[in-house]
Amino acid sequence: MKIAFLNLCHTDPAVVARAAKRLTNRDGFDMYVHVDLKSDITPFERALSGVPRVFFTNERVKVYWGGFNSITATIILLREALASPERYDYFVILQNFDYPIRGNDYIARFFTERAGTEFLRGCDIARTRDWHYARKYKIYNSRDDDFYLTKHSKARMYLRYASMRLRSVKTIFFNGTIREGERYDIHYGAAQWAVTRALAEYFADFYGTHPRFNRTMRRIQSPDEAYFQTVLHNSPYKFKCVKYDEPVARWLVNWRNLHYFEFPREVKVMTETDFDTIAAQDALFVRKVRTGASDGLLDRLDKMMDNNNMDKEGAVH
Repeated sequence: MKIAFLNLCHTDPAVVARAAKRLTNRDGFDMYVHVDLKSDITPFERALSGVPRVFFTNERVKVYWGGFNSITATIILLREALASPERYDYFVILQNFDYPIRGNDYIARFFTERAGTEFLRGCDIARTRDWHYARKYKIYNSRDDDFYLTKHSKARMYLRYASMRLRSVKTIFFNGTIREGERYDIHYGAAQWAVTRALAEYFADFYGTHPRFNRTMRRIQSPDEAYFQTVLHNSPYKFKCVKYDEPVARWLVNWRNLHYFEFPREVKVMTETDFDTIAAQDALFVRKVRTGASDGLLDRLDKMMDNNNMDKEGAVH
């Protein structure tokens, strides 16, 4: 089993390096890293310099929260991993603050036993009457610029808000179905996922051949929670998904794939007090962890994974 871990990063190189050292400590397990063009890549290069199975993308883009460039960055990662002489079986999306909670042997066995399964759930939100979901594509959204990175006067914020609402005159009657050759009902789900090589190739080709689809996705809210979900669940690959045609349910935690996270108002930063809860999960990864706040948790997770490897070898601990 060969796996490419694709990591979208912008900060905390220490966490990225710690995850990379653990995940690449097995033949056939490599990590590809896209560092946000707004961030200095040097600290990442320094932190990861001693990890031989880590590859930085040659191309980088500026990634903004809730913006379409997260999709472009993901495609960059997919294409570089697909171009590798290694024929990866699975491609796993990670996002900076993710960390494994299972050892590499477990991860390899997990995917081997489920070979051919796509781990990218999503629910159909096209034509929904639930404004919680409808606003994601009916209200014009634009985040791919530096506007929200600095403070602005109330007047300027109002003008920005008014501009978005004015542009929404053209989108408010959009029913959530994109037509470009085929029809694509917008689906919603978590931004962290894992797919087979066949689907990764399908994603890379789709991105390059569907400009109208891309333009529509560029102005919806949080495209990383809709783009790949929509492509998959409007394709024959949906029948290979771990779940498909699921009823609509609110909140991101209902659509977790291989990550455990908590989302009361925003994704919670996990600490050592969360260890027992995390250790009891059947997930492969936890989100989100940070240097300083999560150090004790990461130490205990490392010890748990190392002990599990020793148990497998018959050692006593």
